[in-house]
Amino acid sequence: MKRIEGLEVRPVWIWLGGIGLFIALLIAAVLISNVYVHVVFRKHKSDDYANINIRLLYGIVRMNYEIPSIVFRNMKEGFLLKTEQSMNHSRGEVLGSQQVNKRKVKNWAKDVKVMLRATEALKLWVKQTLQHVYITNLFWSTAVGVGDAAYTAMLSGWLWSVKSMIVGFLTYQMRFRTVPDLEVLPVWSEEMEFRTELDFKLRMRVASLLSAGLRLMTRVLQVEGGWRMWIKLIQEQRRKSKEKKKRKHIVDKEPHSSET
Repeated sequence: MKRIEGLEVRPVWIWLGGIGLFIALLIAAVLISNVYVHVVFRKHKSDDYANINIRLLYGIVRMNYEIPSIVFRNMKEGFLLKTEQSMNHSRGEVLGSQQVNKRKVKNWAKDVKVMLRATEALKLWVKQTLQHVYITNLFWSTAVGVGDAAYTAMLSGWLWSVKSMIVGFLTYQMRFRTVPDLEVLPVWSEEMEFRTELDFKLRMRVASLLSAGLRLMTRVLQVEGGWRMWIKLIQEQRRKSKEKKKRKHIVDKEPHSSET
């Protein structure tokens, strides 16, 4: 080996090998890491709350979506959701409100039909992807009372059946790491009562997520013109998102302009 002023100069390939090994270990660490999702939903009379927390890359990246208010207006206008978003413990950004009504649901159903036409065996892809999702915790408690003991008992039994069917379907689609914790609490009072809390956690490896994305791209390319339909759908969603942000910006500026 050559020496320069008493210092040993290592061959270049050793440095390149060390850098390559570091990059390979970094990629492997990312691939074996998990994406964690924690969902909480609570409802008690007119008070509603929902929160979705996402962690990935060993907690380096954190995203939090909070819905502090869910207001049901009527059958025509549907639900009004107020959402906030924060990332990596930053201050929450108010995304504004979103109305979920019959028209919105129809638009979602229309988008799903476009996805089904643009993708080869999309249902099978969803089923294969869900098999790599692990539910690490599921707690679902509901207290209900209708003011009559007989009807309260009947409704409680019906809720047990519905919850059992839903959890049974989930166990067929995904993998549970713990036994689901289900509760139905009858309220034996003369007043009507309904409160529920749903708390569940799930995880999925980044490698499985990337593999699902590659398989989805392959299935899209198998359909003639499929990628064009997907691009058109994504562009339409981006256009709607920009219009919503623009309307929110105008609304935020109105109070300031009125004060001046």
